[in-house]
Amino acid sequence: MNNKKLDEALSLLKLSLAELQNDLSSKVNFAAVAKAYEVSFEYTWKSFKREADNAGMEVYSPRDSLKAAAQLGLIEDLELWDKFLTARNLSVHDYVGLSDEKFLSLVKAFLQEVKFHSQGI
Repeated sequence: MNNKKLDEALSLLKLSLAELQNDLSSKVNFAAVAKAYEVSFEYTWKSFKREADNAGMEVYSPRDSLKAAAQLGLIEDLELWDKFLTARNLSVHDYVGLSDEKFLSLVKAFLQEVKFHSQGI
C-alpha cells in the first residue's frame, strides 16, 4: 500500500492512539482515533480497489474491495477485515454497537494487518 496519503493517515492514527493511551477518559482523543481510523480504512480499501481494477476485477464498494483483496492474496483473513469494515461503519455513523475497548482492539489489529500487508502492495 505504497501511498503517501495512506501513510500519512496511518501515522495520524498511530499518533491519536498514543494520545488516547495518555488519557483513556478523553472523549476528544477517542474521537480523534475514530476519525483517523475512518480515514485510514478508506485509503486502505481504495488501494485494494486499485489493485483489483488493475487485475481486471469489478469493484464498487468497500466490501467488494475486501473480497477482491482476499482473492488476490492481498489479505488472508477476510472475516477479520469484515470486522474492520464494520468498525469503520459504526465509527462513521456513530452507531452504538462496539464498546470502546472492542473498537480500540480492532483499530490496533487493523494497524498490525496494514503494516504486515503493506510490503506486498
